[in-house]
Amino acid sequence: MNTGGHRYTRRGVSIWRRILWIVFGLAVLVGISWGVRVVFRHFFSTSDNASFLLTNVVNKKGVVPVLVVGSGPAGLAAALYAARGGMHTVVVEGGLPGGQLMGTSWVENWPGMKKMLGPDLMRNAREQAQEFGVLFVQDSVASVSIDQWPYVVTLANGTVLHALSLVVATGSDPRRLGISGETEYWGKGVSVCATCDAPFFKGADIAVIGGGDSALEEAIQLSSYADHVYLVVRGDKMRASQAMQERIKAYPQIEVLLNTKPKEIVGNSAQVTGLVVETNGVVKQLTLQGVFLAIGHHPNSGFIKPVVTCDAEGNIVLAGNTQRTSVPGIFAAGDVADKRYRQAGVAAGAGIRAGLDALEFLTSIGVQRSFVEKIEQRFFVPEGGAQRKVLVEIASVKEFDQLLQQKRFVCVDFFSDMCPACVQLLPVLELAAFARSNVAFVKVNAFKQGELKSRFNITKVPTVVLFVDGRVVSRIGGAASYQRLLEFVDEHTK
Repeated sequence: MNTGGHRYTRRGVSIWRRILWIVFGLAVLVGISWGVRVVFRHFFSTSDNASFLLTNVVNKKGVVPVLVVGSGPAGLAAALYAARGGMHTVVVEGGLPGGQLMGTSWVENWPGMKKMLGPDLMRNAREQAQEFGVLFVQDSVASVSIDQWPYVVTLANGTVLHALSLVVATGSDPRRLGISGETEYWGKGVSVCATCDAPFFKGADIAVIGGGDSALEEAIQLSSYADHVYLVVRGDKMRASQAMQERIKAYPQIEVLLNTKPKEIVGNSAQVTGLVVETNGVVKQLTLQGVFLAIGHHPNSGFIKPVVTCDAEGNIVLAGNTQRTSVPGIFAAGDVADKRYRQAGVAAGAGIRAGLDALEFLTSIGVQRSFVEKIEQRFFVPEGGAQRKVLVEIASVKEFDQLLQQKRFVCVDFFSDMCPACVQLLPVLELAAFARSNVAFVKVNAFKQGELKSRFNITKVPTVVLFVDGRVVSRIGGAASYQRLLEFVDEHTK
């Protein structure tokens, strides 16, 4: 009996051990399953209810595997690498196609090139991207939603895109002083582009506000036209490189004013006539006709701020040594995320990284070549040039006056050959001309048609002037987006 009881006890222990092992195994499986779900949600989930499932893509329209927002050095570099990686890539160019280099004269620090005009450099980069199949949309982004994936990106014109990945390379905009008279005289003597507006100030006295490299470069450009240039530096020393500081010494018409704070821009309602400044507690007024701002930039992150983490200044925060943002599948490059270097070469390098990061992300979620081929029919393809109408250039005052008599609605682009912003604006105007066939869109070279420039008080280029029944009804100074131009025209022609 004892032996049998012992065998029974051992058999019972063995059964319980098996049960415990089974329970333990089930617990391990449950734990692994839970862990996989946590990891998947952490790395591949946009929200509690959305994940990166490829089945989400197959029924969508307007699909873009790599959508790049911005067309400066960072955006074009990202697009180039994404397209070379075999992905359908679309660039939303933004209100100022080409970025800040379009407003730069000579670029002398681009590796492998001794010297090149900024606009030429960006045109070459754009053409190179196009050779690899990159497509361009002349519009800007109104909003981005990550409630579901693919991410829903709405353009200013209402077009809805579904982005599998997104690269934000929207750069930055010039800062303003925020002083009295700045807004009132914007385009009437206040400017941020010496390359565009310097010819308007031939023989004038002007001021450049700022102490960095860009401020000194603007002062040098303006010195070719102006009689006297005040370089107004708010601090006790310039921030520009030593090479630039040495360079301006060769220009006797440039006068540097240190510890000088701009207080007010004054004028006669039509044009700037002076700048009130304070130097070491002493307030005085400088008599001049133009004020150029070169005091830095702020990031163009407004549309993406509700989506990704940004710092107090609006710069997009990146994760570690990558171009990843706080949202998987969304990347950033260039001045919108870089508040330290702000150099075109650095931006291009960051754009390359962003393009590679986007490709790596798509691969990690299963977007392989075979899948891309399955959804090619759902790709967004902008219509591009088919929607453009070439603007006729007015050759004489007589021709212009005849046009005003013949057409009720006339929209005129006053431009110059040396104006980068004019180059940026022209294709946008051509799109608007196609979309609004009831309006005659033409262009006038402000410096070849000086009589028309004077008659309509054109003080900067580009300036778009709208005529109704031969009278000026409205104008826009500087570059404008496609949507802004349509609103500008529709306000007075419908």
